[in-house]
Amino acid sequence: MTRFIAPDAERLARTLVDARIPEAEHSFIAGSWLEGEGEPFEVRTPITGDSLAWLRPASPSQVTRAAASAKEAQPAWAAMKARDRARMLEHAAELMVADLDRLATLVALDNGKTYSGARGDVLGCAEFLRSAAGWATRLFGATLPTGGDVEAMTWIEPVGVVGVVMPFNAPLIFCGMKIAPALATGNTVVAKAPEQAPLAVVEFVRCLEQAGVPPGVVNLVHGGASVGSQIIDAPQVTMVTFTGSSTVGALVGAQATRQLKKVLLELGGKSANIVYEDAPFDAAVAGSATAIFRNAGQRCFSGSRLLVQESIAEAFIAKLVETAEGIAVGDPFHPQTQVACLVSRDDVERVQAIVDDAVSAGAHLLCGGTAAAVQGAFYRPTILEIPSGVNCSALTEETFGPVLVVQRFTDADDAIAMANDSEYGLAGGCWTSNLATAMRTARKVNTGFFWINGYGASGGTEATIGGRGASGIGTEKGLEGIREYTVVKTVVLPAGLESVATEI
Repeated sequence: MTRFIAPDAERLARTLVDARIPEAEHSFIAGSWLEGEGEPFEVRTPITGDSLAWLRPASPSQVTRAAASAKEAQPAWAAMKARDRARMLEHAAELMVADLDRLATLVALDNGKTYSGARGDVLGCAEFLRSAAGWATRLFGATLPTGGDVEAMTWIEPVGVVGVVMPFNAPLIFCGMKIAPALATGNTVVAKAPEQAPLAVVEFVRCLEQAGVPPGVVNLVHGGASVGSQIIDAPQVTMVTFTGSSTVGALVGAQATRQLKKVLLELGGKSANIVYEDAPFDAAVAGSATAIFRNAGQRCFSGSRLLVQESIAEAFIAKLVETAEGIAVGDPFHPQTQVACLVSRDDVERVQAIVDDAVSAGAHLLCGGTAAAVQGAFYRPTILEIPSGVNCSALTEETFGPVLVVQRFTDADDAIAMANDSEYGLAGGCWTSNLATAMRTARKVNTGFFWINGYGASGGTEATIGGRGASGIGTEKGLEGIREYTVVKTVVLPAGLESVATEI
């Protein structure tokens, strides 16, 4: 049975003080901090369910004002020297690192991930700010070899006003992946924080303000789906970037593209992690556990489908179950905790329903399968083996929880076919000692990101990630991710006016 580390009430009380959660003025419009005008909603920590803060969603008129402010500020921000924009982003990164412990505490309270994971989010966000700052001065067009007396060139220009709708699982990371590149390339932003975990985004915007970003360049509002919809519909918004479920992403994409707005959608996944019989056994066991159980499975690219070659399946699955049962679940601030919370108690119930449905359909529950505590949003690391012919949502749909489904395969062709038997195409991985097998699998599995012998290993801030199929449209991170926030203009310059054709 998984070890549960109960939250320490005294330590939790201290962290609430250390986090210095603002009591009011959580929204930022046109350079001013203020409250929304909608009905207040409560933000609770998933650690205990206790209240963290009360926020007010933006009213339609506030969303309109935020979009108008961004529109008004955009020309001057785009005209600013790229190096000056870069300095502000670098300064914001420095401010985040200087406030690392408090921000990490706030992240852990806000969405329930382990304190060590929260520190990684703060540092990762700072790195994305620095990356965007570097690209701000390195985006360039090209001259085109037209020949004759005509010069042609391409210019890289900002899209305009970017509407940003972020997920709850890593708000600071997505601030760095979305807001930072938008600003670096000369755009302005209207952002909606995730209503389940909005507090860290408030602090990110404060860092930008303190770094000298001018009024109107970044605007932050709060609320649910209706506020997000108002941002998408705002006529000043020319691009929408969204990360979340594929179901909601399809609605966001349809709404935006009906208005001919550019979209960047990073959506769900049901990624396959393939273990071949010649895999480095112990590393593959540890890596497969990390692939699904890190951040309690709340990662879009989690290795939530494990495919194991039949010849090693019994031994591998047994060792993996032993590993899962040895994971310490509980208090995010305890140094021994490896897996902390889901984002809410409602999500515990949602995951439980998925597991129960799978077992009813014929899946074998190998470990876990229950909440880890009566209070808080803790769920035990769970492994389900799915026999051939059993169909259930746990196998085909994103669970977004610490639930691993295991299937067996015979050979590489079988594994590749099983990996591709999904509407998603976000990530994947394989474990093998054979380079040819690894490269062939990486080539044949239809994903935007693929790991070999290291599922979940960081590729760094420049390693582009983007989904295929139901996993989204467009790319984030690196040069390709930066260019998503730009448009290309072609400029043609005749050698002299006398050479311009006058005939139609």
